[in-house]
Amino acid sequence: MKTKFRKTRKFHTDKKLNDRTKLKNIHKSSRNSKIIKEDKKEDKSMVERRKEKRAVVELEVRYSSQESFAVEWITNISKGGLFIKSENPLPPGTPLKITFSVPGKDIPVQLEGVVRWSAPPTSPYVVPGMGIEIVKIDERSKKILDSFVDEILSSRRI
Repeated sequence: MKTKFRKTRKFHTDKKLNDRTKLKNIHKSSRNSKIIKEDKKEDKSMVERRKEKRAVVELEVRYSSQESFAVEWITNISKGGLFIKSENPLPPGTPLKITFSVPGKDIPVQLEGVVRWSAPPTSPYVVPGMGIEIVKIDERSKKILDSFVDEILSSRRI
């Protein structure tokens, strides 16, 4: 009786090749999704451009623009921005006034931000919502936000 051996896939250790493979997979999964960016020129590559690390959270947020007021959920946050999950995301370029509370703090964080990109609820592969860049934050709120993000990021390191 002969034993058959299956060939297994070779995993590439070359970092550049792995990065290209990841980018191809990201592109394949988002092929049918629509993500609207404020500046189309920046969308030439799928390279991570964030300056700060993101922390996964679930915080209730209140925000207002000139046209509307809403209560939604922040699903990730960094020292420079946040993602608000929304079935009705606002268009890129929309300025917002944002307020949310951090667990364990009595004083809410208040800031101003701008919608940098939005993902409408058209694809099952993309969470609908909008990416917000923080453009104005007072010193007290900045200290609360920074310590909250640092605490989350340090607690998740093992």
